[in-house]
Amino acid sequence: MPLFEFSCQECGFDFEKLVRDGSASIQCPSCGSTEVKKKFSVFGCKAGNRFVSSATTSPSCSSCTRGTCQGCS
Repeated sequence: MPLFEFSCQECGFDFEKLVRDGSASIQCPSCGSTEVKKKFSVFGCKAGNRFVSSATTSPSCSSCTRGTCQGCS
């Protein structure tokens, strides 16, 4: 079962929901609205002694290009 992230367009509440059927109506657990938008989400993983996003393709800072400066570790 995929876990999706949603944002309510009525109250702004962000939440996660296990979705079994892609056509199921999703309801905000905070206000009950069905005006929700699926968010783009990525998974994280541990790389050495730090956590990184699966969407990260460059160092976590802009101070260097190799990911070895103090800001990257």
